[in-house]
Amino acid sequence: MSLRKAVLQRITPLPSRTPSPSLAHEWPQSPDSETIFPDLAHHRELEPDEHTATRSKSPDFMSPNGGLVKRWRVNLGEHGASLPAELATISLSGTVKREAELWFEDGNIVLLCRDAAFRVYRGLLTRHSVIFRDLLAMAQPSTSETMESCPVVHISDAPDDLRYLLRVLCGIRKFPAIPGERMEFAELAALVRMSHKYHVEDLHSRAMHHLKLYFTNDLSVWDAAGVDGNAFVHVTPPDAITAISLARLTHAESVLPTALYLCCQLDGELSAGVERPDGSTERLDGKDLELVLRGRTELVRASTRGACTICKPTPSGQCTSKACERALREILGMMLDGLQKDPIGDIAGYAALDTWEHWIEDVVELWPLCEACRAMLHARDLDVRRDVWKRLPQYMGIAVEDWKDPTVAAPAPTK
Repeated sequence: MSLRKAVLQRITPLPSRTPSPSLAHEWPQSPDSETIFPDLAHHRELEPDEHTATRSKSPDFMSPNGGLVKRWRVNLGEHGASLPAELATISLSGTVKREAELWFEDGNIVLLCRDAAFRVYRGLLTRHSVIFRDLLAMAQPSTSETMESCPVVHISDAPDDLRYLLRVLCGIRKFPAIPGERMEFAELAALVRMSHKYHVEDLHSRAMHHLKLYFTNDLSVWDAAGVDGNAFVHVTPPDAITAISLARLTHAESVLPTALYLCCQLDGELSAGVERPDGSTERLDGKDLELVLRGRTELVRASTRGACTICKPTPSGQCTSKACERALREILGMMLDGLQKDPIGDIAGYAALDTWEHWIEDVVELWPLCEACRAMLHARDLDVRRDVWKRLPQYMGIAVEDWKDPTVAAPAPTK
């Protein structure tokens, strides 16, 4: 391979990644209790002979895709006629297994999530969550199924998601994790979903803060992280699909530009989706997929403009060598030749935020430049990346109010 061809294949590290610590958020409006609990909305009084054939079952209070619900209350006195005289007792078996880490012998409530049983403390849950407080208010030994004399509440979330939430609430898992002891993104995503759904406000604030420390609105924070995450969380490229879902769920628009940008870099995962721990597959919806495809076009244009800007054959004002102007013209010619041969390749690809630093260092090995002109190329590279970051929400088709413009100097602190 010729040296010129080798230079064409610029060496670029994958982009670094991460939000402002300001975490002001609003809980979105959510469906009413009839949407979440259709059985209660269409309640009818059972006939006497139906009692013997009907098994009392705690309602499936949380739908998997229900999101956040309002505080709700149910008057048990109004619905007492629907409760059978004899209630079922659930036993641990091959299909229902206790979660050893979250099965406390003195616990007073059992959460049954598919085939996983969690015996925990009612008071602990109700202290952290108004949703749990209202939900567990209905669960009494005399009016519910029981397991080992504890009332049972059926939860329809993924067992892993519930497990991650309960580990934090019960103090088994420290969150945020100690720097260096990184959690997997699947765990962070579960904490965002579950704290949002059950109104665990303090945990939700902390989880969103860490989500935004990777999918950030600040270029300097983005550059401080790496392709595989930051000091707190390990991230893989397909996790950007989940990040988009979380941003839509929580109305966190500042997460979307970088998440959509990373989705632009995906190949097969873009259509195949990402598999969640419970075996389900998370995919972009049609609108977000369309944003990614349109964003790719904008990123290719931005990369092409950036390459031409960096290689503009104008020497530095402090240039000390007459050979620099000729070298810069040859560098521009080489770059244009590469664009013609490979229009969407290393030079004009989707990774418009990648730095050209390594490419520049390879170029000056072939065409030596004076120190002033070399520094000029690096300064142009930084200016190009700042401009791409400034326009990233526009490229991705997203309006973000608190997007940080790196081309604008931060105001000086007031005395």
